[in-house]
Amino acid sequence: MSIKSTVFGLSLLLGASAHAETQVAALDSGQASSPTQSYSATYGAYVRGFLVANLQVRFDVSQENYHLKADAKAAGIGRLFSSRRGRTTSYGRFDGEALVPQGVSIEWMQDDEVKGARIGYTDGAPSSFHSDYPLPPERIPKNPVDITTVGTGSNDPFLSMLEQLGAQGLDNVCTASKRMFDGRRLSLLVPEGSQLKSADEHKFNINSPVIECQSRWQPIAGYSDETLQEAKSYEIIDSHFARIGSTKFAAPIKITTKTRYGRFTVEAKSFFRITDIKNQ
Repeated sequence: MSIKSTVFGLSLLLGASAHAETQVAALDSGQASSPTQSYSATYGAYVRGFLVANLQVRFDVSQENYHLKADAKAAGIGRLFSSRRGRTTSYGRFDGEALVPQGVSIEWMQDDEVKGARIGYTDGAPSSFHSDYPLPPERIPKNPVDITTVGTGSNDPFLSMLEQLGAQGLDNVCTASKRMFDGRRLSLLVPEGSQLKSADEHKFNINSPVIECQSRWQPIAGYSDETLQEAKSYEIIDSHFARIGSTKFAAPIKITTKTRYGRFTVEAKSFFRITDIKNQ
């Protein structure tokens, strides 16, 4: 994977879709619901310490629904390889404490045209997928995923970056494996250790505890032979999570892993702060 494809991949992964926002608005207008709190954050993505992309992320959450979106744009040396920008939204509802995904929508600019990809869900399970991005021959898998067999319990990679908090707060983070499905590929994120740090013990510019997690990414199906071979040499992913305001969610402050092109890092320039409260 080249730096150019890394930047493009980021633009596909992070952002917001007008189609998705229309669907969420329809959900909200059809029923009385609790106040929606909106939180915003800014991230930078770096390869070998050089900025390649900026990410603007927003998380809207109520007792009934969630809506996670972000915009990604090439920046720094990333603009030497791509001028693309992307938008992705992941949204759904809650069934008690459980997340029930209802849609993922991605848009990006390519050759002055708006391209897109969508994952549809039925009762929280992926049920349809469409993409304007055809896989190059070297990326076509020998073991493609049958979307009807994925079932519930899998989240898209964007939503999987959030961690739900239980009664023990951050102690619940990084305690269970995560199944991730992006419409074509199924993988697993397996925790391998964690350490809770108080506000006095960590180096980040937030006055709250942080938990450091180590995990390993494992491809399951839908990947090319090249990716499956590369995965054997992937190093541990090191992540630091903090709570998002008063919500029952935590988000990464920093994610770091080593690739064959050098260290890859995504770090919050400005961590999630509440920006709005709306009564439905």
